[in-house]
Amino acid sequence: MTTYAATKAKFDALGEELRGVLIMFLAALFFSTMGLFIKLLSLHHNTFEIVFFRNIVSFALLACSMLFYKSKSIGGKPLLLVMRGVFGFSAMFCFFYSISVLPLATASTFVKTAPIFTAIFAGLILKEKSGIKVWSAVIIGFLGVLLILKPSQAIAPAGAVAGLCGGVIAAMAYTSVKGLANFYDARTIVLSFSTAGLIGSTAYFIFQLLKGNERYMSTAFIPRGEDIIFVILVGVLASIAQWLMSVAYKYGRASVISTVSYFGLIFSTMFGYMAGDGWPSGLALAGIFLVGLSGIMVGLTKK
Repeated sequence: MTTYAATKAKFDALGEELRGVLIMFLAALFFSTMGLFIKLLSLHHNTFEIVFFRNIVSFALLACSMLFYKSKSIGGKPLLLVMRGVFGFSAMFCFFYSISVLPLATASTFVKTAPIFTAIFAGLILKEKSGIKVWSAVIIGFLGVLLILKPSQAIAPAGAVAGLCGGVIAAMAYTSVKGLANFYDARTIVLSFSTAGLIGSTAYFIFQLLKGNERYMSTAFIPRGEDIIFVILVGVLASIAQWLMSVAYKYGRASVISTVSYFGLIFSTMFGYMAGDGWPSGLALAGIFLVGLSGIMVGLTKK
């Protein structure tokens, strides 16, 4: 028996839900690693440039995948798909920008506020009934955000606003296009915001070109050297992580699987230190913990 076959046999012997947990753990690691490379790219490139080249890689991978493995989407909801694309691009931009100006752990924590805002929107817009546990989780999450913002005046206000906006926009996407997966497969949905990202960043380049920005009159904005490797890794890691997430949810209860994604906050803290962010203060760590706890509490209320 080959090493691969032996490993696969051991994996298959695990319970289905445990397999889902392990897959989500790996997805969280890949997403956090992607954040590290975005942080490194931000030293030489602005957010629009990173979004553009990241989406070129993702678009190419998804297009190849759909060429060889046909989509089984039934379609019929083009406007919702466009909305998902716009929301996805907007949330991605906010996340990437916050990474460029905030510690990686802080930026990643703000993104994890999405379940908190989703719970709020579901109650206010969809009129879903939320019990005391959900609203307690929301309060805990906002306390965590306050602790993160308070410890240091060095936190860039624009980065904090962008990070929280990313969480809000992601929540709006989940709420407004609920059930989109019933009409399109995961690749089509991801392809929608890769396309939106390419269109949005290209529009920015054209605007800068018309303004006479010399950076966009030459090849200065194109990645060089190790940045080329970083861009490819960002696109590949994001695509693999998104695929792993979709697979993980097939193996177990969403309420259990979703909580594992919060291990990403631990990975982001470590990777941020490696990138030169330093360790978060005690209060910031407490805030990160509370936001993570809040998200887990919201997840566990979903049956």
